[in-house]
This record gives sequence, structure tokens and C-alpha cells, in this order.
Amino acid sequence: MVKNNNLKNILDEASRGATHIVSNPDTINKLRTKGLLIKERFITYEEYYRKLIEEKSKYAIELLKKLPHLDKTIANSVITSIYEEVRSSFGLGIFTSTIFNSILLLEFAMRDRLFRERFKKDPNSEWEHVEKLKMKSLIGQLRKAKIIDEKGKIALDDFNDNFRNPYLHINIHKMIRGIYADDVKRVDLNTQTTTVENKVDVSKFRPLWFLAKNFYDKTYVMHVLAFCIHWTNKLLSK
Repeated sequence: MVKNNNLKNILDEASRGATHIVSNPDTINKLRTKGLLIKERFITYEEYYRKLIEEKSKYAIELLKKLPHLDKTIANSVITSIYEEVRSSFGLGIFTSTIFNSILLLEFAMRDRLFRERFKKDPNSEWEHVEKLKMKSLIGQLRKAKIIDEKGKIALDDFNDNFRNPYLHINIHKMIRGIYADDVKRVDLNTQTTTVENKVDVSKFRPLWFLAKNFYDKTYVMHVLAFCIHWTNKLLSK
């Protein structure tokens, strides 16, 4: 048991101050066979909710102060509803949802503006026609209708090709390339030694991918918010 106590001390020391611990079920089972007490417990819905709100509320006000405003002249219930989804998720620091809804906001704004432009020329125009268009086609149609200029088309195409498509299709490996982690502690159960690694290329370690995506989201959320709300205001404000 001395050896197992030593292993427990090593694991306790390695996990001290850690934000995440990555393992697999086989390793957990192996630790249990060595006599280490690893508990599983059910977290009640009330406890989960209480901790969630406590954690998320720490930065909510500061985050909300940074949120770009929707133009007050936009009178569109779908747009305002999506914007509220953006605001609530951003305030709670749920950045994946913030980014998804920001993209939805922009795409719906593009469809709405294109539809209104078509409706002016043809009152028989149907919404279903613009709803079938993918974002690339929407951008082309907006340019053709001279609603956006060539500079705007280039900016929207770049956003669509290099951010929107990889993000919505969860091309996570592509998104996290270039992200490295420092102070990664690795415990070898066989030798019972701990090593600390820096500049770890997280793209090479699948269990770390979503942790890296969280960093990616934090890095890009303000850019996405600013871009999508700016273009929504530009397309729909009076």
C-alpha cells in the first residue's frame, strides 16, 4: 500500500490547481484496482444550477457592457429574438452559443434584406426562394442587387469561407491549429513520475481538442459579434 499511497500523492500533487484532468475509463479502472478511491456521485439538478449561475454571473455585467448594440430602427421580430439569444448566451459566457447565434443573426439579416429588395420589384416574390440560398449565394445576390459593394462582398466571402463554414461544420481540427498549451502535467502510472510539458501542440491530442476550441471561442467571440452585428445593422437599419 505504500506504493499506492505514493501514487495517490503524485496524482494529488499533479492535479492541484488544474482546471481540467484528462483520462480514459481504462486508466480510471486501473487506478481503482491499485486501491485508489475514485468516487462517482450524482450532482443534483439544484446543485448543478446553483453552481452554474454562481460561476457564470461573475463576469456577466462586464461581458454585457462589451456587447455591440442592435440598431434601434430595425423592426424585425426574428432579428430581435435572435439578438436576445446572442445577448443572453454572451452574458453567461456561453461563447459557442454566442457565435452560432451571431452567425444566424447575420444570415437571417441577409435573407431579409434580399427578400425586401426583390419584393419591391415583384410583390409576388416568395420568401422560400431566398430561404433556399446558401450564404455564398446570398452574398452574390446582395452584390448583384448593389446592396453591398465589392469591398463588402470580399469581407463577407472571407468570413463565410474562413470562419463560418469551418465553425458550423465543426471542423475542429482545422480551427485549433496553431494553439499550444503550456504547463501540461503528464503522469506515467507505470513509473509513477510526473513530467511538465510546454508548447504542446493540442491538435495532435484529440482529448484536448474541445478544450482548445474553448480557447478559440474566447479569442474570436468579440470579432464575430462585432462583424455580425455590424453587418446586420448595415443591411437592415433605416
